[in-house]
Amino acid sequence: MDKKYILSILIILVFLVFLAITLILSPSEEIVELENLPKTCEGQCNGVASCLEQCSNVKSNLATLNSDPSACDDIQDEIKREDCKGNVALKQALATEDSNQCLDENCKNAVLLSKALSTKDRSLCEQITIEAMKADCLKLI
Repeated sequence: MDKKYILSILIILVFLVFLAITLILSPSEEIVELENLPKTCEGQCNGVASCLEQCSNVKSNLATLNSDPSACDDIQDEIKREDCKGNVALKQALATEDSNQCLDENCKNAVLLSKALSTKDRSLCEQITIEAMKADCLKLI
């Protein structure tokens, strides 16, 4: 029985050494695999349109939240990139009530509406070029 006992211990020791060697070598292989993964949101989408759109939306929301128009430059879709820049400009223009920061007429009208409502100045409503917005402005003052 002593030989069977010694043989069992030897088999267990060989197994443990094999397991230890496997564990020591395996992390470096996993690191190589992780380095090959796409690092951008778009890279992880594999061309799926809904995923790409969500990447654009997240980037646009972060750019607007942080008032950082340069963050919009990372958006691949040109239309969504320009919309992002417009949203950031709108946020900044509304915060400062300065329509010179606006990139389009809708933004300028929104700034005029905001100023008109805060100052109760009907003459600002008259400068709004979108008729429905102008009418609402006049009703509210």
